[in-house]
Amino acid sequence: MRLVSEIMTPAVQAINRDDSIRDAERIFITQKISGAPISDDSGNLVGFVSKTDIIRFDSSGEDPTYTRLHEIANPNVVTVDPSIPINIAAQKMLEEHIHHLVVMEGNTVVGVLSAFDFVRLAAEFVAQDEDEDITENLFTHIDRH
Repeated sequence: MRLVSEIMTPAVQAINRDDSIRDAERIFITQKISGAPISDDSGNLVGFVSKTDIIRFDSSGEDPTYTRLHEIANPNVVTVDPSIPINIAAQKMLEEHIHHLVVMEGNTVVGVLSAFDFVRLAAEFVAQDEDEDITENLFTHIDRH
């Protein structure tokens, strides 16, 4: 059984709630990520911002240099423990209609699990056995766990 800790993106930098949207865009590009946790000055998790949030904002015509992340971040962050099986995390993402889960140990952010992490996992299956039908192989693996 594979666990969230095995496929998540570890050590994702939390972005301060008072940083600008432009700052977040730079971090997304340099770290090659599609979303990040948002923290307050004490390091507490207070939200999550994704590329989708930024795209929605960009269509508003407002200036991303002066708009703070707390103005657009989703405050209802869905979190998981790194020790849960990936099929449970995947089900949570499907139920919540989200592309990211913040991975927490206690009150500490230890990573982010994204839909892309599951795509990477699927690619591993393809590389392991290119002769098998990837869909059948992937779902058989998930159903077993």
